[in-house]
Amino acid sequence: AVAVTGADGGFTFVNVPFNPYTLSVTLEGFSPASRGVDVRTAVPRTVTLTLKLPGFSESVTVRGSGSPVQLETDSSASHVDIDQSFIARAPAAVASRAMEQIVTSTPGFAKDENGRFHFQGAHSQSEYVIDGQTISDQTGATFSNSIDPGIARSMEVIYGNVPAEFGEKMGAVINLTTRSGLRSGPLHGAVTLGAARFSTWEASADAGWGDDRLGFFASVDASRSARFLDPVNFAGLHDGGSTARGFLRLDWSASPSGSLRLTALAGRTDRDVPNTFTQQQAGQDQRVHTRDANANLGWQKLLSDAAVLDVLLFARTSSYDLVPSPGDTPVSASSRRSLDNAGLAPSLSWVTGVHEIKVGGTFKRIPIDERFSFGITDPGFNDPADPASNPNLEPYDLTRGGGPFLFSARRTGTYWALYAQDTVRTGHLTVNAGVRFDHNDLPVREHQLEPRVGAAYFVESTGTVLRASYNRVFYTPELENLLFSSSPQAALLAPPAIRAARALGGGELPVLSERQDAYTLGVQQAIGSRLRLDADLWERRAALPGDQAQFLDTGIVFPLSFSHGRLHGWDLRLDLAAGGGWRGFLSAGHTRAVYVAPPSGGLFLDTEALDLLTGGPFLIDHDQDLSLQAAVTRDLGATGFWLGANVRYDSGLVTGADPAELAGDPDNAFAIPFIRVHTGGWTAPNRVASRTVWDLSLGYDPGPLHPFGFQVDVLNVFDERGLYNLLSVFGGTHVIPPRTVAARATWRL
Repeated sequence: AVAVTGADGGFTFVNVPFNPYTLSVTLEGFSPASRGVDVRTAVPRTVTLTLKLPGFSESVTVRGSGSPVQLETDSSASHVDIDQSFIARAPAAVASRAMEQIVTSTPGFAKDENGRFHFQGAHSQSEYVIDGQTISDQTGATFSNSIDPGIARSMEVIYGNVPAEFGEKMGAVINLTTRSGLRSGPLHGAVTLGAARFSTWEASADAGWGDDRLGFFASVDASRSARFLDPVNFAGLHDGGSTARGFLRLDWSASPSGSLRLTALAGRTDRDVPNTFTQQQAGQDQRVHTRDANANLGWQKLLSDAAVLDVLLFARTSSYDLVPSPGDTPVSASSRRSLDNAGLAPSLSWVTGVHEIKVGGTFKRIPIDERFSFGITDPGFNDPADPASNPNLEPYDLTRGGGPFLFSARRTGTYWALYAQDTVRTGHLTVNAGVRFDHNDLPVREHQLEPRVGAAYFVESTGTVLRASYNRVFYTPELENLLFSSSPQAALLAPPAIRAARALGGGELPVLSERQDAYTLGVQQAIGSRLRLDADLWERRAALPGDQAQFLDTGIVFPLSFSHGRLHGWDLRLDLAAGGGWRGFLSAGHTRAVYVAPPSGGLFLDTEALDLLTGGPFLIDHDQDLSLQAAVTRDLGATGFWLGANVRYDSGLVTGADPAELAGDPDNAFAIPFIRVHTGGWTAPNRVASRTVWDLSLGYDPGPLHPFGFQVDVLNVFDERGLYNLLSVFGGTHVIPPRTVAARATWRL
């Protein structure tokens, strides 16, 4: 970014994500000067730089050796910054649906089907924050509509010592700053067309304009594919889908001390529910339609040279509709739900001496509407002659004169939080101290006080930053099907053995909020001038850790919570600073996730999970010994061409599948070669086989003289076959994508 100072030396950069930067100043007749600046607040900074006159015969030669690695010497948070250049070059079959793939390139994330991921042993308790607004419902393709990464100017993934200003579902925080048109100059834009295997195509367009006071940026995209989700077998049966998204950001810098920003996005997805072999033969044709819309209005007021007031108003709607078909088997199900929320989030930041202080809060109203029904359509499913049948399902057996099960409920919940945090910098020591209070009443009234404390110390002589933190955190339950999962009606469907094991009686077991004590020890180390290593040891002690129960093969899931859990592991990140045309990273992580029964909430229709519900500790399917991802890109001089390589290794998630039991299963026998059997008790459960997937890319970046650019990706180059999981207790079966060639072309206008 470039800015020109006024006569008083003042200047302004707009829409700057909080990160460390190098500030460089040039003035004709003087030698250039630069210094590091760590931007962590919107409060104006006073930066002193001295410009020196060059000697009479002095000459300066600048060689493009690249930027040196930047250490974050005054932050105790563990995080990864992802900029536009990485987002634009990320290999993907559909670029506008690559958000989850980009996020899982950071340490600590275990990949699962359809873009879902587990972070540090948790289920899916991570949150997106878009221009200050927390998105508290799930945005992936299974539940809603993915966020287009092309709207991001930058992303920050915070995975250790999360500041007190973040809450709700903050196992990890994906903090996204959107693109702005302010000060971007005359009208400009781009059009992108892409295509890939499986009749996949996408189209997108964006435009922006802006002067010093007013600016806009807008984008639209659409896609279609015959392989929309990760299917339940390698045949990829009944797996088509399409998406459309739109984004708009308006900025108005009303005065030097005040500004307004409007961010709006909306999307829709229409897709098939993938079929098993049996369902395909029966003619099952289930469809899912999801819609979402989101808007936030932000006002920022500079109260003084040391204080800034921010006020955010926001509203979001999200809907999900599962449409059954005549050929459904073994059950026919329908689901229609909406998740809406609206609220207010004010904050005040100020700087005094060595303190950077921020106080604020969030107030949110959350209307939920759920409708769910099902009926048994296969006479062999839950046959009363089978001793293992569930008598509580017999009234809903459509093949024996029963009627459909019906559930309908509405509820408006309230969530609010208050927080205060202070960053103290003195010498080489930085202390981050904060406290947050959360209140939530969905599905029951709960609250918690959460201290968040961390410290970082910079050892200048060795280029080392040492950090440590403790966070008390509060995860509100997943909202998708929360009312039914916590209802007496769900409890009454469980078979007698399950009901007795959970002591249900005639009542309910509501899904409760998860509470964690999170500890992190970390180090950041400069290795030469171009490499930076981040390493963390972490532990999370959880009460009521969350998960989900899947409703047969319908794609419908229900949240639940277990008694307690202990999660621990390590994360590593190695970054290669840009220089000489090279840039890259390595992310690695190990997660051990121990959960303890019994669970609350959920939907259990048979006795398959009885041992799990009544037994002792077990490794949940979020547990993975090793995940590793590395990427490197090489710019080919000044030609505009570049090459990229990406590799990901996953050692395999825990699975409940037993090859001996799969042999007679027509839908899942294909997966027997991908199960690794272990006999070491609960500490060494069965796992899916490890897999290594390579991607290669070739691209040409458009420039001012050559507005045309392109990118070609070969995904899964060696056509590796593998499973995300198979018949895990609470999840379904999904296979990884096969080799795919994808290409996209861009015209800058």
